[in-house]
Amino acid sequence: MTISDIKRLGREPLVHFLLIGAALFVLFDMTQEQGGEAPNRIVVSSGQVEQLAAQFKRTWMRPPTQDELAALVENHVREEVFYREALAMGLDQNDPMVRQRMRMKLEFMLEELSAVAASDEVLTEFLQQHPDKFRAQPRVSFQQLYLNPDKREDLAFDAQTMLTSLKGGTVPESLGDATMLPLRYTLATQSEIARSFGDRFAEDVVKLTPGDWTGPHYSPFGAHLLKVAERVDARLPALAEIRALVEREYLAQRKKEQKDLAYQKLRQGYQVIVEPLATAQGSSGEALAAMQPDEAK
Repeated sequence: MTISDIKRLGREPLVHFLLIGAALFVLFDMTQEQGGEAPNRIVVSSGQVEQLAAQFKRTWMRPPTQDELAALVENHVREEVFYREALAMGLDQNDPMVRQRMRMKLEFMLEELSAVAASDEVLTEFLQQHPDKFRAQPRVSFQQLYLNPDKREDLAFDAQTMLTSLKGGTVPESLGDATMLPLRYTLATQSEIARSFGDRFAEDVVKLTPGDWTGPHYSPFGAHLLKVAERVDARLPALAEIRALVEREYLAQRKKEQKDLAYQKLRQGYQVIVEPLATAQGSSGEALAAMQPDEAK
């Protein structure tokens, strides 16, 4: 088997799941061995005592005294006694908070098992497969003059008159109506423009060609005359520019896929029966009644 074959196998979801499954079995065996002691026998190992002392030191910035350490150990034993008694009484059953906590711990473990550093080759492939996630927004530098519709009887006529004056060399500052919006923007992204003028206006602006004054362009505030000085089109950055972002997105997607794959595989070992609600009314009740039992193959 060549190195390229090994790399290809390393990217196969089935191989990832088999590794996760093996780790689960090892973890299960370890926990079984740890929990195999007599129910009335509690062993506080030296490692656990050291951990308790280390936690105390991190909190209080000093090591515990002998009495404090003894109290920490006794509290640990107290917690273990109550935990075992609660399990013996079945208090963990049908408790939604306990169930959710156990699910979260298992999912977290699956995430940790699948969190393997990705190579540049894998990340480049992921980047090319999901360009919309990483494409840099277009940027535009432009100047705008505002025409307030509440102050003008014929907005379109005034806009054309002002546009002619601007193209004839009239100073922009002598025209237009007062506004709280900036008169100039320097390499603003499409989303930044949208926050000030709205999505439709931003979509129009990023398509304008640098040059002379154009308009009118309309926003929720009224009309605007625009002069674009510079435009940088949207582009897909190279991996080296955004490697950390690509790796974060890749690992997030991979963790989700691995959890879903593990769940589907584990679910095959269960027989799931959904009983219809006897008192259900209307379409929701009919939908439940129509559901067929999902049996394991």
